[in-house]
Amino acid sequence: MALETQDLPSETSWSVHEVSIPVRKSTYKGGKHLGFHRWFRLTPSFGPHLVQHLLGKLGATGKSIVLDPFCGAGTTPIECKRQGLEAYGIEINPILQFVGQQSLMWQHNPESLRIALGRLKRRFQKSRRRLKGLSFEEAKLEMPPIHRVERWWRKDVLKDLLILKQSISSGRLAQEGERDFFKLALAAVLVPDLTNVTLGRLQLHFVDRDHDEINVWKTFEERVQLMIADLDELEPEKRVTKQKVYRADSTKLDPQDYDWRADLVITSPPYPNRYSYVWNTRPHLYMLDYITAKNEAGILDNQTVGGTWGAATTRLKKGVIEPAYPIIDLLISPLAERIRETDNLMANYLMKYFNLLARQLIAMDPLLRNKAKIAYVVGNSWLKGVYIETDTLLARLFEGLGYGVDGVERFRRRNSGKDLFESIVYAHKV
Repeated sequence: MALETQDLPSETSWSVHEVSIPVRKSTYKGGKHLGFHRWFRLTPSFGPHLVQHLLGKLGATGKSIVLDPFCGAGTTPIECKRQGLEAYGIEINPILQFVGQQSLMWQHNPESLRIALGRLKRRFQKSRRRLKGLSFEEAKLEMPPIHRVERWWRKDVLKDLLILKQSISSGRLAQEGERDFFKLALAAVLVPDLTNVTLGRLQLHFVDRDHDEINVWKTFEERVQLMIADLDELEPEKRVTKQKVYRADSTKLDPQDYDWRADLVITSPPYPNRYSYVWNTRPHLYMLDYITAKNEAGILDNQTVGGTWGAATTRLKKGVIEPAYPIIDLLISPLAERIRETDNLMANYLMKYFNLLARQLIAMDPLLRNKAKIAYVVGNSWLKGVYIETDTLLARLFEGLGYGVDGVERFRRRNSGKDLFESIVYAHKV
């Protein structure tokens, strides 16, 4: 794979143009009422209709194998499963990997789930009565180790959540995987329904919910019933098809770990806008035991392409992050130096972002068949007054790494600033 700057052509053979894809089709809103996509809401994710559009654009057939190396909550493999296509995802965030993988588990028997839900309800209600009036310590309910837990949940809500969590993890279930099915339902309603936060543009915001009516069991049961309803309507031949979401870092992939090779890539890496998927899934990570120490979220965020919070912030403030490849030096160093005049952290953030993006493309290459077709959904950003034209930078990065580029489509103007497009970068493996 080419890594030298002289491999970058002085003139491009591809163009940038605008197309129109409605918001309801391009964002998570398109999946709010669509079977299986509606199980878990991840607000910044792209929508299933956009995946449908890209499958058509890339010429998917019944023999296609689709890869999403930034899988999030699983929109791409879920939609591929709906279409009967083989698909695989890579996700570094353990709660999102769990959500994506469990959202593909369509082999459950709906009637068995209803029976298990009844048992779970009785177990929850019995425990709730037994522990009434007891403190968390007296009830032996283990508090999630998130910083300032009292900000995240009302005491009464937190107690019911911990009882429900305990009820799910204990007791007998008829079918394998039913416990994870109920755990997924709990994860799905945790934010914002049962937590003292609202979903902001770049991060969660705390809100006062002291006077809200919050019924943990009712909220949970309604989500379980919705999920079972989707299984009721499922066509039998779609219950078991080949899809999987792996827990892995997409910048560090060992091809020997995977027994398939993809011919289509449909993905959306984090945008360079400081949105952190780890920071915004902290309630899930801590409540559901994916994180056991207060500083672990920051450590995990530092490993991600777009992370800047917690330990990542501390590290990015120090020193100067150098370009990892000549092509990154050519494309990104001039932008980083302009930002560094006023903010060293954000200059390092930008360099880290594109270093890891380049590393991800290199790591992914052995998992792709020859002539594999690629679509990356990205967003342009402003960092400290410097315009980061992510779509054209990524296209040039593809070129510098030896890929062919087929064009850039800017399909949506975001409301958060001038020239903030969301775009699709099309490329192919030469």
